[in-house]
Amino acid sequence: MRVPRWYWAFVLANAAMGAASPLLPLYAYYLGGTAGDVGMLAAVGSMMNVAASLVWGRLLDATRRRRLFVVFGFLGVAMAYFALPAITRMPQLYLVNGWAAFSWMAGSSVAFLLVLSGFPKEQWEGEIARFNVHCGVGWTIGLAMGASWTTLVVRFVGEGWGLRSLGFIVGALSVGAIGVSLRLIREPGVGVHPPSFRDAVVAVGNFLYERFRTAPIQLYEALRPSQLLRFMQGRTAFGPDLILCYYAALLAFIGFAIVFAPFPVFVRHKLGWPSELVFALNVAHHGVSVVAFGLARKAVARWGHRPAAALALLGRAGMFVGFALTTPGVARWLLPALWGVAGATWAFFQLSVTAIVSRLSPSGVHGQALGIYNAVAGLGNVLGALAGGYVADFLGFPAAFLLAALLMVVALPIFLVEGRPVA
Repeated sequence: MRVPRWYWAFVLANAAMGAASPLLPLYAYYLGGTAGDVGMLAAVGSMMNVAASLVWGRLLDATRRRRLFVVFGFLGVAMAYFALPAITRMPQLYLVNGWAAFSWMAGSSVAFLLVLSGFPKEQWEGEIARFNVHCGVGWTIGLAMGASWTTLVVRFVGEGWGLRSLGFIVGALSVGAIGVSLRLIREPGVGVHPPSFRDAVVAVGNFLYERFRTAPIQLYEALRPSQLLRFMQGRTAFGPDLILCYYAALLAFIGFAIVFAPFPVFVRHKLGWPSELVFALNVAHHGVSVVAFGLARKAVARWGHRPAAALALLGRAGMFVGFALTTPGVARWLLPALWGVAGATWAFFQLSVTAIVSRLSPSGVHGQALGIYNAVAGLGNVLGALAGGYVADFLGFPAAFLLAALLMVVALPIFLVEGRPVA
């Protein structure tokens, strides 16, 4: 089946965001930011994603326009990164990151609506998967571009202008995505009723999380505050088994963010590695995780969902302890190996836990159950980013990494509790 040509707009956009993903933490470090500052930077981006998902979701349901949202989103990202040379203080960088996150959500929110409106309902899952492949390729290209650019340019113009010039490349890729969008994206015809944001979110469920590189879009479907206490007690249609899984996932995602949000500062400040190696680690993580998804599927089929999730958490606990023991003398061979473990364990964790959530959710609310899981992940990212940065500043990076390992150990037996078998 022929790939819709407008997919290439999102390949370019994801290349821009792939190059940008380590850029702002590295620029924060260049400005003198601490681990706490970088953690706050990550938390601001996650919180703005959550807020933006609510705003854009409602606006999308109120209008038939689609291309306008894509153009606005990509334009906002371009403006944010073109402004990077003017940023000299951390509060300004928080604003840039918040605006970029808010803008990005406009394009990513409408992307899957464009996919779904172009194909019959029985083809939605397969087409979303194909669209995700294109986005993943773009993201990987962007990471590799960032690694190559910082390797070649920083040695000639210094770290500051090396990172600022990469910001210009991110902006230029976003402008290119705007051009492709204007040329190739068509608005729905008269008499055509495209799926609403709300209906599409429920129908697609978890296909959007992580692949679109956004915070939880499905927070649009989260429970009302009046239901929150009943939800936390397991007294809802979801049942106590699924709620227990959410608690374990929250602990796990807090632990992940405790480590990975301030990690660029650890690599630059404590290990003395250059910026290009931070990009290279991200390329390795992404590549290993893509390959490991095939192994994860086989492991889940052979051992079951809960043992596969437990193996992922056990691997991450050991990996975080390894990070705590990493010194400049052993980092050159130990750190790439540990980041390979990070990529593999992410594949095992995400595949097995989303399968558990899907199978424990009652019939007819799979999308909502997976959406709440994504909201839990987003909350964990915010809390973990804040905690990881400030623990690293006040107690040291080893303390932050060991705290994350402890959370893995606590979450592991919760995932193994099986009040109701996962079919």
